[in-house]
Amino acid sequence: MNSKPNLKRRLLMGWLGLSPLTLLASKMPKLEKEDSSIADILINRWEKSRSYTMAVLDAMPLEDLEFRPSPEQMSFAQHFLHIGYTNNMFLGVLKDEKTYADFNVLKDAPFFFDLPDPVSVFNADSLQKRSPEENKAMIVAYLNETFDYVLANLKGLKDDFLKEGREKVKPWYLEGHTHLDLILRAENHTVHHRAQAVSYLRMKGIQPPGYSKHNTL
Repeated sequence: MNSKPNLKRRLLMGWLGLSPLTLLASKMPKLEKEDSSIADILINRWEKSRSYTMAVLDAMPLEDLEFRPSPEQMSFAQHFLHIGYTNNMFLGVLKDEKTYADFNVLKDAPFFFDLPDPVSVFNADSLQKRSPEENKAMIVAYLNETFDYVLANLKGLKDDFLKEGREKVKPWYLEGHTHLDLILRAENHTVHHRAQAVSYLRMKGIQPPGYSKHNTL
């Protein structure tokens, strides 16, 4: 019995089945340019992070900026000041040629922007007495300043440089971090506190901004 016609038929059917998929794949946009550096990819991700962080902040009504689920927790507003301060710290450690063996020395580093309010960015505390509008404007300005700092310092970083930094002296909680680790750690920290802010919105019955809407490429 001659099976060659059946074999040819199967091959033809297989080719016809794959052709639409091949055509579709050829038309799909690439997620990243082939010549994109790691820094280019990081910058894109941080720009998305900034947009989403600002959207979450903006979703809370002005009168609830100081909302906290319990006395021991940071307020909604504090989480955003904490995000800005910590991003400032991680990128400062990365770019500063000096070394900082512990946090007591690090907190006085010259790369830190002045906090716009004496509120603690580590322990539960309250903003100074101002109008909600003034406090919101203050937080937005500080966040923008610190995100600008991150993005400015990411520009032009070489892939080889991102692999370096492991042996640089740092506080214990950053020991062994490469430059890339510091950047990824900062973004992870931003996500951690932004997620808490999202849960605060839920507790107030507010629909948070859509995650995918602000994070697609």
